[in-house]
Amino acid sequence: MATKSKEDLQSAARKRISLTVIAGIAAVYIAWIYAPIQVPLKPSLVDRLVFTLRWLALSVIPIIIGIRLVGNVRFDNIDKAGVVTTTPYAEELVRLRQRALQNTLEQTALHVPIMLIFSTYLDLPYLKLVPIIICLFVFGRIIYYIGYVFTGDQFNRGYGFALTFFSSMIPLVYCLYRLVMGGANYGLSGA
Repeated sequence: MATKSKEDLQSAARKRISLTVIAGIAAVYIAWIYAPIQVPLKPSLVDRLVFTLRWLALSVIPIIIGIRLVGNVRFDNIDKAGVVTTTPYAEELVRLRQRALQNTLEQTALHVPIMLIFSTYLDLPYLKLVPIIICLFVFGRIIYYIGYVFTGDQFNRGYGFALTFFSSMIPLVYCLYRLVMGGANYGLSGA
């Protein structure tokens, strides 16, 4: 098997990212039209944050999955990697799962505050985007685990990574736009 060039790998990555972004936009559109998500009718700032926090409970699921993946490997290999976890063999057994878990922790650390801020800038009709984007994030993390840990080709993690990255970055860009254009007082009752 011939080794792929840097340009070939970058091209393949761009195609995966493009496909993921298109699929993500389609998923948001379909969920916007068909998902029976109810939002608060006249939410205060506190209501928006509580609404978002409750949906953010779903964002913890990929972390639990990651912890379980690491724990399962350690348990299944308890004689070699479960008790003494610092040997080279033990570290190699859990390496991919730990990396996937670490990336999930990093992505979640970005995702949670962005979604909280996002919910404070959204106009009422668009508050439905909060649970849709949170579900997209969770789905992306699950795809990331499947691509990274289970397919045998770590290049497949790109689909899930792109989905989770863009589900955080698009709301962040919107928040920064609102901050620059409307200021930090945008949407507040005393402003």
